[in-house]
Amino acid sequence: MHCTECNTNIPNERYHMGYTTCVHCSTEEKVSCHTIYPHKTGAFIQVISKEQSENLNRLDRRGYSGVKKARNYKSIIKQKSEDLDKTAKVVRNRFSSVNNINHLDYDNALNQVMNYFNEWGYEPTLKYLHELNRSGDIPLTTRIKLQDVITERYLKPTPRALQRQFS
Repeated sequence: MHCTECNTNIPNERYHMGYTTCVHCSTEEKVSCHTIYPHKTGAFIQVISKEQSENLNRLDRRGYSGVKKARNYKSIIKQKSEDLDKTAKVVRNRFSSVNNINHLDYDNALNQVMNYFNEWGYEPTLKYLHELNRSGDIPLTTRIKLQDVITERYLKPTPRALQRQFS
């Protein structure tokens, strides 16, 4: 079990794998790997050549070449207004500053939603709340609070139901 090139001892494991040269005299390239993410978690590796690994890691946004370093992303450069694309999509219904937002206060919103709930019921009231939030009449935090109030009222048993239950 000696190397055919330099006549040094070869480890038993290497010899049993079929190699007749030592690691230093070998002309075979080290194998590398590429990490594959079929979904958010649970990655596995694919054993490939070093050249293929470098190419795949270059193409894959999650891959790296074995050294953890910062990615080279395009820098954000402030452009002059005349340089901007004139065909850009115009975004409407967005508020440019906090001063332009006029929401209903919580008490008025609660009265409106409770009146709507009493007239139309639970499911339509949830849709109504969603529409109030989407149109900008109430903020998301108010919508969540009102939704909790409506759900609690919907799930609370009536006095008659309690009477039948304990009779």
